[in-house]
Amino acid sequence: MREGVAMSVGKAPVELPSLEALRCLCEAAGRDILAIRKASRDVQYKLDGSPVTEADRAAQRRLEEGLPQLIGLPVLSEERVAPPWLDRSQWLSYWLVDPLDGTRDYVDGYDDFTVNVALVRDGAVLLGMVHAPAAGLTWAGGSGLGAWRWREDVREPLAVRIGTPLRIVASRSHLDDETRRLVAGFPDAQLQRCGSSVKFCRIAEGSADVYPRFGPTCEWDTAAGQGVLEGAGGAVLSLESGRALRYNTGDSLVNGPFVACSDLSLVAHLLP
Repeated sequence: MREGVAMSVGKAPVELPSLEALRCLCEAAGRDILAIRKASRDVQYKLDGSPVTEADRAAQRRLEEGLPQLIGLPVLSEERVAPPWLDRSQWLSYWLVDPLDGTRDYVDGYDDFTVNVALVRDGAVLLGMVHAPAAGLTWAGGSGLGAWRWREDVREPLAVRIGTPLRIVASRSHLDDETRRLVAGFPDAQLQRCGSSVKFCRIAEGSADVYPRFGPTCEWDTAAGQGVLEGAGGAVLSLESGRALRYNTGDSLVNGPFVACSDLSLVAHLLP
């Protein structure tokens, strides 16, 4: 992908940000998170019981300031009250952000928390970027663009591949009964557990095959990882419609159940 170019979606060209500029911004947000992690892990709780920390807020400030400078679009983020659907329904393109995905893992001392940024247009992810600050890794991709992983400043292309035996990745915190039943349906499969949007990236880089999720997630949890995985040749599919997850389609920002995969043949029996 050439930097800062436009791609065609429907009839209108769509501006894409410089990958390097976006990576620099996401990694700066990651450094903010790590600096606060070293100094303090003060935790508060939202009304829904989910944790929030000063690291969430610091990364939010960094992205909220920086993203409109790359492309002047609205920013929809977990750490800001979402505009009402009447307003959001008028958005054609926007930034969709989770400044610290996997806050619970961050609080519990795990390293697989991420910074998630996606550029969404007309319900589809054009470009997703996921940065894992503690691991020093950044992934990016989009359908029709390709996918890549950076370790420091070294960039390499990504492509999905099917493993033998099958490798299923699941949430560390949310392994529910439906997921256990699905895993049991693949008796020879290997189960991996991790947090945040790293699960999508593992499939994109070829180290996992299937990520099922039956419990609730929000749109900012999945969009960036979906962009990476679609760019690498995989898919993120609604278990209700059988089609790719779409975004900003109604008042609710909660996803239904879905499955991410390296190849449709692995999950065809799960789809309607």
